[in-house]
Amino acid sequence: MDPTEEAFTKIVQHIFNNWTALRLAVEHSMGGCDSKQTALDFMNYMVQFCLYERNVDVGKIQEALEDILDEEFETICEDGSTQEVAVVLHKFLKLLRDGNLQDCETEYQKLPTINAEWLKSNIEQVKKTMLETSSSSEDEEEQNTSTARPTTNQRPPSLPTVNETPMDEDGWTEVRNKKKR
Repeated sequence: MDPTEEAFTKIVQHIFNNWTALRLAVEHSMGGCDSKQTALDFMNYMVQFCLYERNVDVGKIQEALEDILDEEFETICEDGSTQEVAVVLHKFLKLLRDGNLQDCETEYQKLPTINAEWLKSNIEQVKKTMLETSSSSEDEEEQNTSTARPTTNQRPPSLPTVNETPMDEDGWTEVRNKKKR
């Protein structure tokens, strides 16, 4: 990876980690069951798009951001954040292409930091959880085969608990009041 691509990747990661609309889309699994990986792919695509697409301007960057959010996350940002992100990405892209590495670093330090690295840390946490789940399910299988009868506290994790609301066949969830008045 050349220095320009490395620097721009760091910038895009920082911006995406602080983009509330993207974070909400990922937290609510708008990109499917693997929303975090989709967001990482989105970041990598935007790095490649900005660096290697011909005649990239703010409008093209904004259009790419909106298209991917709509297609991959079924999300439309009406808060103007796609334009803000596009302007910031284009500013850094121009600084890097002009060779203003010092100005680029200065501007990078000025970027707000809401919650840095949530995507990266969540991906690592998901991988860790998946490893723990697979090892604990192997342990449970061994216990279940060696025990004639499971204890009453054990239940399959796929069954909804009392606090979970089951989803209708059409994909909608009905939210009900706890108490009738």
